[in-house]
Amino acid sequence: MYMGKQIGAVVPAYKEESQISDVVTSMPDYMDHIIVVEDGSPPPDKTKEIVRELAAKDSRIILIERSENGGVGKAIEDGYRKSVELGDEIICSMAGDGQTDPKELPKLMTPVIEGRADYTKGNRYNLMSDWSVIPMVRKIGSMILSFLTRFATGYWTIGDSQNGYTAASRELVQAFLRRGLYPRYGVPNDMLLTCALNEARVMDISMEPVYDVGEESKLRPSRVALPIARLLIKGFGIRMYYRHILLETTPVPFAYLMGFISFISGFSWSAILLFRSIQVSVTTPEVVASTLLFMGGAIVLLLAIVLDVLFSTKSPLRANQ
Repeated sequence: MYMGKQIGAVVPAYKEESQISDVVTSMPDYMDHIIVVEDGSPPPDKTKEIVRELAAKDSRIILIERSENGGVGKAIEDGYRKSVELGDEIICSMAGDGQTDPKELPKLMTPVIEGRADYTKGNRYNLMSDWSVIPMVRKIGSMILSFLTRFATGYWTIGDSQNGYTAASRELVQAFLRRGLYPRYGVPNDMLLTCALNEARVMDISMEPVYDVGEESKLRPSRVALPIARLLIKGFGIRMYYRHILLETTPVPFAYLMGFISFISGFSWSAILLFRSIQVSVTTPEVVASTLLFMGGAIVLLLAIVLDVLFSTKSPLRANQ
């Protein structure tokens, strides 16, 4: 129990035999349930065997074994379902590779317990953290995906969208389960979309990045970037329909649509004129019209973003405690 609440931690694990023991044994005493979801690690990996031995010594540890690898999102979903079944009131999600320090748990859980947030997540990109230890490829990828996630979710000041170190209320976890979680590495983005659709209060929690603890990264940016981008584009459309058309009618989606059409049309027309100018001359009215269409589209898109921010009813909170 922590601050009078029953706490559960979900730890997805895939080929984590070198780190899982340290992750599980470093859990604080107030953790009521430690749910390790072994996501079908192939032999000779010993993750499940290690967790079984630990569970025999600590009744808080619960092992869920998946027969095949379904992805980190499905592993978290299975863990969430078990945690809800056990009656946990605050449910945390942590990595099995040692990159989420259990000492940060109180910072994540306290705002949810006190009713100041429904969902908290770690943010490694802030002035208080020495994020120079984060590999450059990951920093660039995270910044791009965080930018796209802001568009998709409407949480315009959210940072470190790919951080999977989270805490959520039982009610929000039930909302995650009703909608279902994205199966693989886009799950943090998808969970933020579910938060947006449920008008959840999201809080960023500053924390130090943890790297070079013996972890083995399974993330291949070239393989996950495009699927996550597609997920976010789809999520943007879902949010526009649900929040700005179905629940209430606002000018936001129409401004985005008109701005996008004008911007793309003006850009395409300008490109055609540029190629034509190599062989034949182009008229001044054509150049002016294409430029106005392009610039007008950009202005309308900026207006759409401003309107989107103004109509966003739930802005994410920030905490450095």
